[in-house]
This record gives sequence, structure tokens and C-alpha cells, in this order.
Amino acid sequence: MIKDASVAARYARALQILTERQAAKAGQPPLTALETSLAELHGLVTLLAPGTRAGRFLLDPQISPADRRKVLEQGLTGKVSPGVRVFADLLLRKKRLVLIGAIAHEFQVIVERVQGLERATVVSAVALTDAERKRLHGELERYTRKKIVLDAQVDAALVGGAYVRIGDRVIDRSIKNLLASLAHQLYEVSV
Repeated sequence: MIKDASVAARYARALQILTERQAAKAGQPPLTALETSLAELHGLVTLLAPGTRAGRFLLDPQISPADRRKVLEQGLTGKVSPGVRVFADLLLRKKRLVLIGAIAHEFQVIVERVQGLERATVVSAVALTDAERKRLHGELERYTRKKIVLDAQVDAALVGGAYVRIGDRVIDRSIKNLLASLAHQLYEVSV
């Protein structure tokens, strides 16, 4: 899973570079081009979802790679930007089409960073109320000095409290973590 995430991140970064270069050549604002590519990539994720006709066809090993590339080219021409079409072809040739969902997620993170947004995930033992969520959102924006996109999840295994992940930073105030820390401190004390 971690390997897939790092591979998806590299492909997302490659799409960013490709999109920005094509935007510069066309005299288009890079952010607009990135947002367009993101929307098109999300469309591809829907089109190629497991179980769809297009997804089954493009992932079928019994169909020749040339036929799959031809169908992909015909299906995307005029519907997506040339950069996204070339990128989809690259994923097909490198047998990475199955990672398109993860790549879209990583690309969305890149676009949000370019927009000046930072994604944060709060995991709590119980669902946060709207007031708690708003307060936490405001505190995180003040703490990071960035606009925050806050995702909330529930994990009853935390017993109580919550933890927040912002990029590679974690603020852990869960009861589970505090109890583990207390247990470690008591273990270290010799009686």
C-alpha cells in the first residue's frame, strides 16, 4: 500500500509538471490548467472504475495493448486535454491504470497546495459537532497560517479524544495515546 502511494505521488507530480508546461506554452494560468486536469482526472476515475465496461476492457490482459491504446485514444480525443490524454496513455502502457484513483487523490493534494490550501484529517472517538468542527478548523488555520480543508473521521478504538494529521505532522490528544504514554512512564519508574 505504501509503495502504491509513493508511485501514485510520483505520477501525480509528473502530471503536474506536464500540465504546467503545457499551460505555459498555451499562455494559460497554471492554476486554471491544474484545476482542469484535476476535473478531467476525476472523470477518468469514474469512467475506469472497477466493474465499468471501459475499466474491464482497458484492464483485460487478453486484449492486445495496441487495441487498448487505440480505444483509449479514440475515447478521450476531444473530451479531455491533450496532457491528460497522453498521461492516461502512459498509465495504460506502464500498467498503472489500476492506480488512477490514488493518483487522482495525490494530484488533488498537489492542486490544493498550489491553491494555498492544506488538507488536515481529524480522527476522533465520537463524531464532532458542527461547533467543535468549526472551532478546530479555526485553530488549525491559526496554527498553520494556511487555509485548511478539514476531513473528519471516527475511530471508536481511540476511547476518547482525537488526533489531527496535517501533512506529515500529527497532533495526538487521544486517550489511547495518553494511556500508552502513562504506561510507558510507569514502566520506566523503578519501585
